[in-house]
Amino acid sequence: MYTRHIIAALALSAVITSQAKDLKTEITVDRTIVPVEREAHRLGSLSPQLLPSQVRQRKLSLADYTDPAEITRSASTLGPAAYADTFALSPYRGYASLGYFPVFNLGASAGYKLIDNSRTRLGAWLQYDGMSYKPSGENAQGHYSDNTVAVGASLDQRVGSKSSLGARIAYSYAAIGLPDRFTNDSQNANIFDADLSWWSRAGLVGYHLKANFSHFGYGKDVLFSEADNAASAKAASENRFTFNAGIGYFGSSASPRAGLEVSADFISRSNGYEQIEIADGVSSFSPSFAPVSAGTLGVVSLTPYYAFNAGRVHGRIGAKIELSVGGNDKKFHIAPAVMLDWNVASQFAVYARFNGGEHLNSLRSLYDYCPFVGGMWQYNRSHIPVTADLGINVGPFTGFSARLFGGYAKANDWLMPQFAALMSKDGQNYVNATNYGACDIDGWHAGIGFSYDWRSIVKADVSAETASNGNDKAYYLWRDRAKYVINASIEVKPIKPLSLGIGYQLRTDRHNYLFDGTGDSDDISIKLRSISDLSFSASYAFSDALSVFARGENLLNRRYNLVTDIEAQGIKGLVGVAYKF
Repeated sequence: MYTRHIIAALALSAVITSQAKDLKTEITVDRTIVPVEREAHRLGSLSPQLLPSQVRQRKLSLADYTDPAEITRSASTLGPAAYADTFALSPYRGYASLGYFPVFNLGASAGYKLIDNSRTRLGAWLQYDGMSYKPSGENAQGHYSDNTVAVGASLDQRVGSKSSLGARIAYSYAAIGLPDRFTNDSQNANIFDADLSWWSRAGLVGYHLKANFSHFGYGKDVLFSEADNAASAKAASENRFTFNAGIGYFGSSASPRAGLEVSADFISRSNGYEQIEIADGVSSFSPSFAPVSAGTLGVVSLTPYYAFNAGRVHGRIGAKIELSVGGNDKKFHIAPAVMLDWNVASQFAVYARFNGGEHLNSLRSLYDYCPFVGGMWQYNRSHIPVTADLGINVGPFTGFSARLFGGYAKANDWLMPQFAALMSKDGQNYVNATNYGACDIDGWHAGIGFSYDWRSIVKADVSAETASNGNDKAYYLWRDRAKYVINASIEVKPIKPLSLGIGYQLRTDRHNYLFDGTGDSDDISIKLRSISDLSFSASYAFSDALSVFARGENLLNRRYNLVTDIEAQGIKGLVGVAYKF
């Protein structure tokens, strides 16, 4: 019997070999994916994140992307595949990682799966990220520092053959140090996250539910001045509640053909101050600040959509119907949620997407952008009437590919960093400091990029992009209002266990604005030094379980500003070891 099996296998191999010459080396794979659009990130600051938290889930936005993929004439041996109702298992249940760099960058991370089988995963993790550096200049005193400890746990449970339950919980404590030219020389923050999610499919219909609660709160009251009897502002905090649900009809396709998404997002704000305008005459207003008035802001959204696949043309047509709660702005909005792509040929594709909607400005998202701004300020929501992104993908041709992309966006009451001089509503206190100002801005951005891949040995990419960068003409996602951005990277794997990488980013014509409400100074641009960031990374795997790594950033030691009056770290990095067990 075994002999017959061997003869049959050899015969099948002979048939495949004889027909291999008829196989094409390239095929076109049309796929629709949903890339992650980041919330605001820490511009230019190091957050090692050796093994990132499994708790925070980023909000996804609709997008469409197509690209041809190659198929090779070779057979490979794969590990056993998991059934639809089971998890793929790893031979490792735990990990530990440690990295250090002498200017004081330290990252340590560890985690372990307490339960790990084909239906249940229960794990816990902890992590520390730290950095400390002095500002430059002859009279500079004190240190910038950000030391964060996080601990969390996660559960994934398969229920039946077509359902999955997920639960996450995490707590973080951040200690923030500021140079003593600030009114507070230190601050801290408490961060808590918990979410529960469910996904299931019944026949041709799939549905999902997710609920999340998060808390972010600063710990120290903020002084208005350095005097011994100075007044202070109660530290700002927030509780955020989000709920998402959706149902979709799949038919015979792998992605839903039609469906409805429902979401609710509420932020309950406590303490802190917000920037306001006080009438001081007919059609005349002066900027001031006052204790936060509207305690809760929220958005309820309905997004019906229809998806189609007509050969080389694919699309997803929808609209966001939103109702706002709290605040003084408009309560009802409709924004597009559309993505289209046209695969003109196997190596040429055109895409377009249109989006928009309400945006809640959480303290958490602004802390992620720059941890050294905050403690006192609260902000209202923003509205994005429309974003439009268009692009062309060409290739690959023998490893080379190119892309041309651009778009337009309009945002109302969008938060941009500013240096503000404000008086309190009662006229008793004042502040001169960096915060965020609500701006109505619109602008274009456009760029071109080239990529090259050679087997699994060399991977390279370079892109150049430009955008509007005036006061009310700017690309809203670039909070530093950069005019030109260049990115370049190359990764080389000369031997299987060794990986080497070099990257470079240039951001020029960066600036914030001065704001004091006089009208004369509000258009004064405060220049932020250009970012010229050269980075290097290397890793070597002694085995599947043990590896060492090294990476450095800002190797040119460029001391630019993150925002006005807040300086970025110079050379930074991590050198360390990671072990799986």
